[in-house]
Amino acid sequence: MKSADQQAKWMQEVLEQNARLVAQFPATMKTFNDALERFNQTIGRLDRAVTRIEAASKNLTGPLEKVASALDPKTLRDIPDVLETLRREAVPALRAATDTQQQVARLQSTIDRVISVLGELPGAGVLRRLAGDAQSRPKPGAAPSE
Repeated sequence: MKSADQQAKWMQEVLEQNARLVAQFPATMKTFNDALERFNQTIGRLDRAVTRIEAASKNLTGPLEKVASALDPKTLRDIPDVLETLRREAVPALRAATDTQQQVARLQSTIDRVISVLGELPGAGVLRRLAGDAQSRPKPGAAPSE
């Protein structure tokens, strides 16, 4: 008899446990549905991100393929030498051009100051008039201007 009582007690515990599980089932399903909803939202965001990445990669792939097909191995091997030559020769030339511009600007400033000082000397007006007359006269052997 003890065995029947134990079996009945065990069966009652199983039924109570099943009743608790069945009672929790709606909350479990809601949690599961919420998780599925968040999962679907994440999938949607990932899909949009992948679409943008694919579009960007398509935009880059075409030009890169053209560049890659235009470059032959010999050209690629020559690039370091070309860059070194540019560094050795072109960069100093560009610096020299910048220095030349600065020197020309200083020379122009000096010439302007000299002309200003000469213009303030007594008799400078007479020289300007003479120089203006000399420029307006035709040079010997030159065709007269109209």
